[in-house]
Amino acid sequence: MINPGDFQKDAFSDLQILVVGDAMIDRYYYGRIERQSPEADVPIVDIQETENRLGGAANVAVNIAKLGAKAHLMTVIGDDEDGALFQQLLEGEGISHNLVKTAKPTTVKTRIYSANNYVLRYDIEDRVAITEDAEKDLLESIERVFKTVPLSAIILQDYNKGVFTTSCIRAIIDLAKQANIPVIVDPKEDNFFAYQGVDLFKPNLKEVNKALNTSYTGDMDNALKEACHTLRERNTCKAVLLTLAQHGAVAQDASGFYKVDAHKRNVVDVSGAGDTVVAMASLLLALHFPLPKLLFYSNLAGGLVIESRGVKALDYEHWMQAIHGEL
Repeated sequence: MINPGDFQKDAFSDLQILVVGDAMIDRYYYGRIERQSPEADVPIVDIQETENRLGGAANVAVNIAKLGAKAHLMTVIGDDEDGALFQQLLEGEGISHNLVKTAKPTTVKTRIYSANNYVLRYDIEDRVAITEDAEKDLLESIERVFKTVPLSAIILQDYNKGVFTTSCIRAIIDLAKQANIPVIVDPKEDNFFAYQGVDLFKPNLKEVNKALNTSYTGDMDNALKEACHTLRERNTCKAVLLTLAQHGAVAQDASGFYKVDAHKRNVVDVSGAGDTVVAMASLLLALHFPLPKLLFYSNLAGGLVIESRGVKALDYEHWMQAIHGEL
């Protein structure tokens, strides 16, 4: 299905995408385990390198920017040292942003590696909902963007870290509808059925099984078709794109049901693949790609980033190499 003619030079350069949602820092410690602790039966990792990357909704924004479009990020951070670092990382990527500071700590996911082995992860976060004042500040910032930026699409990126309340979700979708801007949602379980009337709803299979109390697997085509239909009805959305990990992805709209297999990859780390899928899907939605093509290319994009360790964004050069069969 790959057609290089679908992507001319600077295909996404005229697009401006607003990303709203839970953002975080992905922190990596790289080292070696060569001894055990004398205090307890646990290994000691001698840290040799530390790396900080943008994660969550911020990683979606990084994907959009590296693919050549203009990304605008609206999120909540803590008034803390990691919040300041988060802002520095955003500015280093050239991403336009408005950050609402709260008493909640900045979310940080820390992963520890020994050589190439993933040893441990620990999180610093507060998943309670943001306050009414923080929500008011966030919505006012979003309204200003609507008035000053010619938005091509909006992504609502939900990680259940507290940015989205039902009232916040409704307000953003209403604003988008008034401005005739397409909305794509990457949901999590707490607000799964709060995203009413969006253009594209993009859960993964684990989230769908939890929301619908089912136990479908990625090879159950008829069941997946029924699941997509149920989601379209319950969320009154135009289309569903359901990712299936090693089984690829499926999608459904009023015109039909579609499936693509996963591309064969040397899987190193699946972290962040969903962020890349939703970023690419938003760009293709803004360019009015038909759903079968949107599904195929978004699935391809997600597969390209799982060959690297840690959360990594897809850049336009890498994308074009894939499109022209050079990968």
